[in-house]
Amino acid sequence: MEIKLRLDSNKIYHKEFTGTKPGYDALQVDTFLDIVMKDYESFEKYLKESRKETEDLKNRVAMLQEELVKVKTENAGLKNKLSGISQNADAGMNNLELLKRISALEKALSKAGINPTTIE
Repeated sequence: MEIKLRLDSNKIYHKEFTGTKPGYDALQVDTFLDIVMKDYESFEKYLKESRKETEDLKNRVAMLQEELVKVKTENAGLKNKLSGISQNADAGMNNLELLKRISALEKALSKAGINPTTIE
């Protein structure tokens, strides 16, 4: 939203008042206008800095949005890989249990005097 100001520090500085006697004290008017002009200069500086900061923040938001898209894509790929791992983990546990069972049966055969490697 653009702010439209009717005055700026230059217009305030060069403003001339006309008056008749008795009128305003020129020194009081000048002093007051100096204060107003300094305020306008500060406001103009603030606006310029704010616009620059806003532009910088817009650029940062755009960069972060691009990065977010990349991270979401990478995250989806990793989720696909992990879903396959969880299925393999169940199979791995089943295989481990079968190996333990085979080992226990081989020990039992050895205690019974049968060589498990010669069984056909």
